[in-house]
Amino acid sequence: MTRIFQTLRAELVSAFPERQSVIDGALCAIIAGEHVLLLGPPGTGKSALVRSIAQAFGGQYFERLLTRFSTPEELFGPVSLSALEQDRYVRVTAGKLPEAEIAFVDEVFKANSAILNSLLAIANERVFHNDGVPTACPLVSLFAASNELPESNELEALFDRFLLRYDVGYLVQTSSFRSVVKAPDPAPATRATMDDLHAAQLEVLAVKITDGTIDAMIAIRDACRAEGIVASDRRWKRSLRVARAAAYLAGEKQTSPEDLSLLADSLWREPKERAKVARIVGQLADPAGTQAQEILDAARETAERVSGLKTGDRKAYISAAAGAIDAYAQQQQRLTELALKGGRRARTVVAGASAEIDAIHRELAQAVSAGLGLRGAR
Repeated sequence: MTRIFQTLRAELVSAFPERQSVIDGALCAIIAGEHVLLLGPPGTGKSALVRSIAQAFGGQYFERLLTRFSTPEELFGPVSLSALEQDRYVRVTAGKLPEAEIAFVDEVFKANSAILNSLLAIANERVFHNDGVPTACPLVSLFAASNELPESNELEALFDRFLLRYDVGYLVQTSSFRSVVKAPDPAPATRATMDDLHAAQLEVLAVKITDGTIDAMIAIRDACRAEGIVASDRRWKRSLRVARAAAYLAGEKQTSPEDLSLLADSLWREPKERAKVARIVGQLADPAGTQAQEILDAARETAERVSGLKTGDRKAYISAAAGAIDAYAQQQQRLTELALKGGRRARTVVAGASAEIDAIHRELAQAVSAGLGLRGAR
């Protein structure tokens, strides 16, 4: 069963470049039965990624874009006219959120008070109250997107329902942008069933949570508190489900501290806190993998800075690009060293970082060659 998820992950990573951490989190969330929030501007592939995941499992899928004028009918179905004749207020939920197994709600924080309570009950308890009768919902995971964080206190409870939160920005690499705009709409070839997913969820329960994992979580909690970052006991406990799922996807029978790396996308309240949380989690759960991610982030920043010089002084651009190429070579050497001393997650992160930096390197080398008029430049 694990192999299906690993194959699906590889296909998604290929179809959605620069989204590896989001993909890992999304798959872990589905296996753990948790919810995911994707923050970021329009046009960053958030809905396309969720649709691809939903297609892979073939379950009942529901998607809706909310506005401030959205009504409960849009999410929960229209009121039955025949039931009204019998003085009953029953909604026809066919094809709506109460019957979905995977759902995506865009602009989720535009939910008004008429929608909010029912949405909370479905997300938290998997229950929809229809004419006062609690009805079990088959929802596995709710994905949501927003361009902004919630502004009112009444939406805080909804924000808290999303265990994993990702800040999704525009693509940085030219090669990533080129592959995305040229490619057809992504549709993973790997197909599973909801029965496969439910079977995986049962298998995850057999993954042992080690004392070392708990000790690392306590250390992370204490370090976060010292920085003024506080999460509820419920959030910490639910995070262990995701840690189990991460170990399961790696083919392990028990967790290790590095499976807590997803806490970097669970504990922050404001996106600006993410870097601080990631540093704490990385140092205590997966130092080698964290260093690899930091190297990759530095390479991306360099690529973005150099790219910004393209339309300016040509000599400055060529000089900056040449300097960046040297820096990338040193970064690759550091990644090689990290791979030798890191755990399984670190090796995965290093491999992904190395491949991305290599692609950035090739792009800049080509640009420098073209700028210098060398043979073979395009």
